[in-house]
Parts: sequence; structure tokens; C-alpha cells
Amino acid sequence: MKLEFKHIVIFLLIGFCVPTYGQRIEIDRLERDFKGSFRDREAYELSQKFIQIDSTYYTGYYFEGIYRYLRASDQLGYQTAIKPLRKALYLMDKDYKRELQRTTNIGSYINVYQLQRKYVVLVDLLARSNQYVGQPEKSLVVLRKLIDKDFVFNFGAEPYATMAWIYHRNRIYSPEKYSFLKNSIEENVHLASKFADSILIVNKKNRQFINQWFSNFKDDANGSYFHYKNLIYSYLVKVDSAEYCAKQLMKIDHLSKNNYGNLQFIQGKFEKAEEYYNLAREEDGYQTKDTKEFDYMQSVINIFKNDIKTATSLIGNSMDMLGQTPGYGWNNIALSRVYYYAGDLEASKKYRDKAANFKELHINSTWGKLHYDRNTLLLDYLYNYRKIDEIKFSDKYYWLNIKKLSDIAKYYFKQENDHMLLTSDLSANPERFLVLYNIFSSENTIFFDEIWSIIRTFNPNYFIRIFEDKMKQDSREGILKYYQYFIAKFQLEDGNYQQAVTSFNKILADKTLDQTYEKLLMARAYEGLSIAFGELDKSKEATENLLKFYNTYPQLVPFSPLKMKFKLHIENRNLSEDQQTIIDAVKRHNIDWVDENESSPIIVSINFAMDEGKKVLNYQVRDHLEQKFEGSIEYKAVENPGQQLVYSLFNITKHKIE
Repeated sequence: MKLEFKHIVIFLLIGFCVPTYGQRIEIDRLERDFKGSFRDREAYELSQKFIQIDSTYYTGYYFEGIYRYLRASDQLGYQTAIKPLRKALYLMDKDYKRELQRTTNIGSYINVYQLQRKYVVLVDLLARSNQYVGQPEKSLVVLRKLIDKDFVFNFGAEPYATMAWIYHRNRIYSPEKYSFLKNSIEENVHLASKFADSILIVNKKNRQFINQWFSNFKDDANGSYFHYKNLIYSYLVKVDSAEYCAKQLMKIDHLSKNNYGNLQFIQGKFEKAEEYYNLAREEDGYQTKDTKEFDYMQSVINIFKNDIKTATSLIGNSMDMLGQTPGYGWNNIALSRVYYYAGDLEASKKYRDKAANFKELHINSTWGKLHYDRNTLLLDYLYNYRKIDEIKFSDKYYWLNIKKLSDIAKYYFKQENDHMLLTSDLSANPERFLVLYNIFSSENTIFFDEIWSIIRTFNPNYFIRIFEDKMKQDSREGILKYYQYFIAKFQLEDGNYQQAVTSFNKILADKTLDQTYEKLLMARAYEGLSIAFGELDKSKEATENLLKFYNTYPQLVPFSPLKMKFKLHIENRNLSEDQQTIIDAVKRHNIDWVDENESSPIIVSINFAMDEGKKVLNYQVRDHLEQKFEGSIEYKAVENPGQQLVYSLFNITKHKIE
């Protein structure tokens, strides 16, 4: 019997199809038997086995994509996850067109439930991966696929919510960078808000089915809506609307503790912000490798409180938990800032340089590369700027030392170059009025004392008008005194000393001033008053405020134009040559050392002694009868013990002594 060509084709098709069908049954069985984690090596090995059995079936790529995504910790890792995720999505679309359609019949839905769930997982992870490698436009394309499917339930992966996030996160860019964007920040934020509104529109259509089939998830859509609205209102500093959204999230237990902490922070409610950052940390448990905003922001609150020890411990713990994964760079920035305010400039530079050399991914945060680069540049500028003050403080005869004059020139040119770059960044920043000049903003990762260091040389009258207008327009009662602070600083820079005194006193008399959480602001106000009173030849008032400055934030004093007055009391009668050398080094610092018979509110007592066979220098700092600091230095074991002692008088511990 003659075999026609069409029969050959049929037999070949049967031959290929039957084994493939059996192979896919085997893959499905192995998948059901898998009880491990997608993060485990077993998942990857299974993925390769599935692909070997049938490379045209989605499951192998599904397993591999999830495995690679969960194991990724850098851009390359997420890039390698994209290929299998995309392949799995393509194969599902190809093989399951009918199953991946909307159905409201419960019988039909049960049959396609698992396939739709997997499809949503693939879309979600692929959209995230594309964002993490800097391709948000590809994320939008993938999310549109899910929107077109119009599933009854998206298993917590709201496509409109993610689109709102993408537009808000990239709001400052133009269509030249990402074609999907509009021409202004306002338009992009408006679109983000409209996408958030779409969450409720879709939910209205699906609500009855979700309530019946997935009752445990009935609040998810409302949660996503209020979450992103809260994010946008916080950015726009519409605090009443943001608080309303937060209250709605509290009712359904969907509140982001981190974001609510940020909302309290931008209102100047630092104690409440700290409470919610602690709750966010407990809830997070460092299970994901990403930027921990709550650690970064709480370290800033610790700086405001002058609680340096807690700040270093907090960020150190975060580093231990995360390692060198996404978020590591932000932790180094935070630690660099902490050491800057602790007065340890070399430690600050060390962590700043680590941040600058780390390729941060900025995962799960609206803080992006521009924020990151601005911080590393700022911290380099602050280091160089303050190193000049440190040299002058450490040696009041610095102008006789060619090496020190050369170092001052070097740091001066570096800080001038950094300042030029910072001011260029500021002038080009389209968010400067909404974010930077609002002083406290949900998208501002630098803070009032640092903002002043950038704008201090600008036109005083221009900025006084800006901050006077802000005081009239801003509804945040706890932030108004910070605008007043900038006005006072510009008045001081402009030589209007009496006006500056009035403005600084208004800050200290403000009813919202928290003497526990706002020590940095108080210290800067006392410093400003001391300078202004000195210029007005009111030495008594100048001295009183200098003492308050020292008592509130002593670590700032060595880097201030003000000079402390200490009475030095040496308990030993006869000093050895080594001990006298230490005392000479102490007296070389730019401090007004007064004799024992002169009056001074601060008394420094020094005693050279032996302790368990070691030569030690014991010191004590007291204000009349009240003890402030005390400690002991094994002076034979440290380099330049005189300098170490002097910095200790300001509660500064330096890791590197020059």
C-alpha cells in the first residue's frame, strides 16, 4: 500500500506530540512533588532538568527565572533572571491563550487558577527585574500584558499600582531619557496619581468575585490605592491628605510603617517617626536585600538627638544583616554622615569612599541614583570643608607650618570644586523648591544643616524672601522654625546681627521645639547667637550662648569659628619630659586656656598615673560641680595623645589621629 505524504506528516506529528505530552505530565508531577524553596539550589537543578526534558515547556524557565531573581544581589544578577522569566512568559502566552483569559465562572476559574497565578508571578518579577536594571519602559510593556488579560484576581501584583510607582519614581526625568514620560514633574506625578485611581476602577469590576473567592484578599486593592496616594501626597507635602490615606491603611492593616515614619519625619514629629521606624524594622526583619529607609532615616534622627552611639550601632547592625547587597551603599552614606557629626572626619571619609565605589541598585525605594550621587558629593565637600577647620583648631600656629598651609590650600580647592558641582546640581534640580527648599521632604535625603552648607554663599535677600514665603504657606507647624533658622543664618551672613539675634531667639522659644530630638537645631541656634552677640560687643551674652552650644552638641565646637575657654588643672606637681610634651601639645590647640586663678565655666582636670603597670592620662571635664565627661588614655600606646585628649574634651573619639 502506498503511503501518501500527508499520512507521513500525520505520523510524524503523532510521534512528536505523544512523547511531548507524556514529558509534560512528568514535569508537572515533579513540580508538584517539589516542596523546597525557589531560592535553593534544588530549584535550579530541577529547572535544568525540566528544560532538558522539554525545552518548549514554560515550567523549566519559570523555575530558573524565580531562582535567579531570588538569588540576585546586583544588576548582573537581575539581568540573568530576565531571560528565563521572559522565555517562560512567552511560552505561557503561546500555549495557554484560552486559559489566560478572564473568566467569572467559578468552575472554569478553578481549572485555570494555577496557570493565571504563575503568569502573574512571572509578570511581577519580570517587571521588577527590568526596573532594577534601569529599563522601566520594558516593565510598563510587561504590565500592559497583564492589564490586557483582565484577570479577576492578580494575587497582590497590582499592575496599575506598579505603573504609578514607575511614573512617580522617574518623575524628574524627561521623555529624552524615558519615552513614556511627560515633559514636567507635575505631569508625571499627575499620571502616577491617575494610575493609582485606576486600581479602584478595576477593583469595582472585580470586587464581588474577589469577596467570594479570595475573601482574605478583599482589602488588597484599597490597600494599594491608599498606599500610593499616601506616597504621592507626602511628596507633594499635602500632609492632611497623606494622613487621611494613612488612617485608611491602618483600618485594614495595610499601613507601611516605613512610609508613615517618613510622613511624621517631614512634619518634624521625630519621636513618632522613630517609633514607626522601629516598627518597620521589626516587620521587615531584613528578609529582603534592599534599601532600608528606616535605618537611614532613624540614624538622622539620632544625629538630631546627638545620640551618636545609637546611630553607629543601628547602621552597623544593618550592614551586618544585609552585607554587600542592595542597600549597602546607602548604609555607608548614613555611617559617613554619623561620623561627620561625631567629629571623626577620617572615619566619615572612609565610609563615604566606600559608598562612592559601590554600585547601588536602589531597590524598593524612590531614592535613586541622583539622590545617591548627590549624597556622596556632599559628604566629600563637607569633609574637605571641615578639614580646614580641623587643621586650624589642632594648631593655632598653623600659619607657621608650610605643610599645613599646603594642606589647607589643597582642601580649599577640593571643597570649592565640590561646591561648584553641588550648586550646579542644585540649579539644574527641577525639584529644588518642592524638595530641597521645603527642608523636610519625603524625597529629600540630605538635611537642614547640610542644605545650609550648600546655599550659605548665595544671595541672602533672595533666600530670606523664599523662606519667609514658605513660613506663610507651609501648614507643617513643626517645620516653621527651620525656615526661621535659615532666615537667621542669612541675616547673620549679611551682617544684620540684631535681626539674627531676634530670629535665633524665636527658634529657641518655639513651642514645638523638642529639646530631646532637636539638639542639632538648638546647638546651631546657640552658635549663631554667640557669633551675633560677639559682633555686637556683648561678651557676656556671647559667652553664655557659647557655653550652651558646647553643652548641647560639643562635637561641633572644634569646627566652629568660636573658641572655647577652658581652665586647665594639672593634678601632678612634677611632669616628666613625655608628660610635658603632651601638655604642650594640648595647649597648642586653638582653645582659650586660662590660668587656675582665672574664672571659667569649664574646668579640665588632668592626672598622669599608673594603672596595672600602664602609664595613663586620666581626664575629667566638669561644669563647676557637674561632671560632663571623663576618661582615660594609655598615652604610651596611642599616637599623639595630646590631640586625642583635646578631642575627648569635646566628646569626640577619633579612629585616626594625625
